[in-house]
Amino acid sequence: MFDPAYSQLLDTNQEFRSELQNEIFINKSNEKKICSLVKELEQCYRTISSQDNTIIAHESEIVELKSQISDLRKQLRVLQQDKKFKDEVVSIQDNMAMANLIVNINRGLDRIENYIRGVGTPMQNPPNIKNGIRGLLNTIWVTLQNITAEHD
Repeated sequence: MFDPAYSQLLDTNQEFRSELQNEIFINKSNEKKICSLVKELEQCYRTISSQDNTIIAHESEIVELKSQISDLRKQLRVLQQDKKFKDEVVSIQDNMAMANLIVNINRGLDRIENYIRGVGTPMQNPPNIKNGIRGLLNTIWVTLQNITAEHD
């Protein structure tokens, strides 16, 4: 009644259906993995973009800090070359507070310069150091003006 060829055809059909179901399951699983990887890749792109923006901002800040260091060094050279400053060096050397101001200026400039080069101890806020240097230079300037006024 049953044809053996027909029976074998039904068995083969059943095997193919089973294999097809396995392939469908594997494909769905792979599609989920692909979606997950695509989301992860998109997050990586966002992170990279954010880090690029941070790097650009830091590069801009570094350019500004380099310019400010150059300006501060020029101001320091002007002070050192000023005849009144040179004439007062002897009395300034006796005044350790004034000498410490100059040492602190150089130390601050070196720290900012090392920060720009990416060497040395990381700094939390380079503009604060720059502002401190500017304050030290102003203190030296006022002190020199006072010394000059006393001698005139």
